[in-house]
Amino acid sequence: MKYKKIVLTKRGGPEVLQISQDELLPPEGDQVQIKILACGLGRTDVAMRYGYYPFAPKIPFVPGYEIVGRVESVGHKVTEFNIGDTVAALTVYGGYSEYIYLEQQHLVKVPEGLDPGEAVALVLNYTTAYQMLKRIAKVQEGNRILITGASGGVGTALLDLGKLEGLIMYGTASKQKHEIIRKYDAIPIDYKSQDFVEFINERVPEGLDVVFDGQAGANIGRSFSLLRKGGKLVEYGYPNFSGMLKGVFKVMLLNSVPNGRKAESYGISGSYKKNRRIILEDLATLFNFLKEKKIKPMISNRMPLLDASDANRILESGTVTGKIVLMNPELLT
Repeated sequence: MKYKKIVLTKRGGPEVLQISQDELLPPEGDQVQIKILACGLGRTDVAMRYGYYPFAPKIPFVPGYEIVGRVESVGHKVTEFNIGDTVAALTVYGGYSEYIYLEQQHLVKVPEGLDPGEAVALVLNYTTAYQMLKRIAKVQEGNRILITGASGGVGTALLDLGKLEGLIMYGTASKQKHEIIRKYDAIPIDYKSQDFVEFINERVPEGLDVVFDGQAGANIGRSFSLLRKGGKLVEYGYPNFSGMLKGVFKVMLLNSVPNGRKAESYGISGSYKKNRRIILEDLATLFNFLKEKKIKPMISNRMPLLDASDANRILESGTVTGKIVLMNPELLT
């Protein structure tokens, strides 16, 4: 039996993503064979496609950073999962496929009854947001925060979780997306017509507790200037390797000056390599939040799994609010 997958054949635009086939083989050892039900899209997929992501495998490979799927078969050493279980994983690559093979230590069980499309949106975006809020910034109820790029996948996750935490939130976005920001009881800032530094200084002269900046570049220093003494800037989502190096250097430079404020960079791939257990624990917590209806991921598009090229094209258009999810076609009927 063969299965289909989307292969990144060379660097370039969405057209370099091509459908290929492979033989469906039995899993070995502690491998779990998973039928993919949903795969999320993100900016890292685009960075990999253009060759900007330093941790991508050698081309050709199958992109796809996060999956939710059903266990179809298990290797003889697998003890934690059974056929029929719904599982999730932070794959980094391999998700644009009808099937995937993963070792059991990388999997988290998904509670019964959850929508796979919503569940997969938690794996990358919400886990990133949760880790930054709770483990890096250590936010408390009533904290004042700013989120740059608040209408994106991680941005809306920060808004959703921030509302749950009782934070006072400001978010930058284009004017047509302000209603989305208000939905989370946050205060929108039009980055095209308003200077976010002036906007915050007028309304929070004592300074913010935390800024979550996913834009980088010139924003780093300007965002840092908005912090109160003891406040923290959290940088994430660098668009390319050069931007990441510049961002990390800028963060180090800001921390070298004793001014009572701190800056930190966050990347989920690096965090996963350092401490996989904590990330998987946080993901399990988020699944419980979803089951209890405490959070609601924003899904902008649900598209067939093998339509990854078109989905990437939409993602690059800059019109997306929330998350694009590739779905097993059986779940779209």
